[in-house]
Amino acid sequence: MTEATRIGGYHSAHEALCDHRLIQSMYNECDVLMDRVLLTLHGEAHAHRRAIEWRLFRRDFARYYEREVYPATLAQTLAPYLASGRMDLPEFGFRVNINLSSDIAGIDRAEDSESETSALVAYTRKFSEGATLFHSTRDKDVVREEVANALQAFKQQFFEPSKARRESLLRRIAAGELAEESAPRDILSVLLANRDEQDLDDDMILREVAFFMQAGSHSSANALTHCFHEIIQWCLTHPEDRARLTTDDAFLQRCVHESLRLHPASAVAWRTASEPFTLADGTHIPAGGTVIIDLMSANLEPELFGEDATSFNPHREIAHRIPPFGLTFGIGIHTCFGRDIAGGLGQTKDAAQAPHIGTLSNLLKSLLAHHARPDPEAPPIADTATERPNWGSYPLLIGAPAKDDYP
Repeated sequence: MTEATRIGGYHSAHEALCDHRLIQSMYNECDVLMDRVLLTLHGEAHAHRRAIEWRLFRRDFARYYEREVYPATLAQTLAPYLASGRMDLPEFGFRVNINLSSDIAGIDRAEDSESETSALVAYTRKFSEGATLFHSTRDKDVVREEVANALQAFKQQFFEPSKARRESLLRRIAAGELAEESAPRDILSVLLANRDEQDLDDDMILREVAFFMQAGSHSSANALTHCFHEIIQWCLTHPEDRARLTTDDAFLQRCVHESLRLHPASAVAWRTASEPFTLADGTHIPAGGTVIIDLMSANLEPELFGEDATSFNPHREIAHRIPPFGLTFGIGIHTCFGRDIAGGLGQTKDAAQAPHIGTLSNLLKSLLAHHARPDPEAPPIADTATERPNWGSYPLLIGAPAKDDYP
């Protein structure tokens, strides 16, 4: 077996991520979920699929969702936690983001009930285990079987009714009974409308929808917990910044971007060479050779992010034209669709248009406004089911704090 080639440093990693000769190879362990989904496609097949799905993610959608849809979703999800005075942050992150994921993926919630949300969370957690099987510490065959069972249950309970409604709408649009604008703006509708052109069968569409469900909720729930932890730790030694967190949206977004830089969903990206070639430094990569792109080293490069690059510092100065979150969202053909929705677009040159700070910043702003704080009687626990450094549990108290309690 040929030894893998490791690529580190921001510019080298950036170049490798944009190199079309390197094929995504980290997410192929669970074909029952990931076979021929957007993330595992390459070449023309990837370009065609991405082209039809990318239309959904124009920047006006990010602003519309933050302004019109997300506030109600957040208020509804947060209410029972406020009533109880407690929450587990990863679980809350999953529940609040499951609605966003469902909207984008095209999954209807007919009852709009807590039990539906719980079912979707359970299914999506299992899909996430399949998508990240590469890093799982569990028996992988057992996980594959569990993912297959969850996918079939999800198909019956949610996918089939959602598909039937959209197929009916698309038939009426084709017959001229409805305007094209009547089609829902989601992944399922796009795939159904282009199924013949893209050669998509029902199982392929099911996998793509399930993949988008997990992609929109799993990483966001983990990122939310990391962000909260970093902010809390920062304020212990920088109390002067506490008030800014709920009054200065730009500062809060800087905190989010800084945490995203330090906590990419995966520390590395794996690729396989589709043909032999030579790197700029003279290293030869054989056809079929494995390339490991070190995203963490890219995000921690002192020349770009400062000598304290390994530390959380929302006030840091970053090299010109380098994104504050580094390569956490990827770059090139596999750039994360959710970058603008989760991380935000920041300030705008149009004074009449409100800045879009992203769902992560909005979630944190609301949690901190409600005095969310670590539960001193229940310390956070790492997630031992994966090699990824995520939190399995992070208990919080929420509501009016006791005197001198944070924040």
